[in-house]
Amino acid sequence: MIETRTMMIKTATILAALAIVESGILAFIPLPGSELGVFYGTAFSLLALLLINYDAHIMITEKKRAPTGFLVRYAFYGICFATASTVSPGFFLGSFLGIMNLKIAAIAFGRWLCES
Repeated sequence: MIETRTMMIKTATILAALAIVESGILAFIPLPGSELGVFYGTAFSLLALLLINYDAHIMITEKKRAPTGFLVRYAFYGICFATASTVSPGFFLGSFLGIMNLKIAAIAFGRWLCES
């Protein structure tokens, strides 16, 4: 359980750092709202990370698969994109980038995340 907690803290730290760097870069691009969209999408990424952790806990402790967690996660992604598309195209682009932060963190820092 301690390893999982450490990995979650590391991942949340990486997501926050990625969001700050990306919003700083997007501040120089003339897309209004894209900086805030990154933080909006990253918030949904953190929620998805918690749901992934919950699903993994169920699979390990109860020895059964939980397909509802997968569906709920993608429903949250759909809610994020639907609400972001009503604000502005820049906000939508930023929220897409924020959601992709979870995948970027897994690819770029996967080995470090798994170390305890």
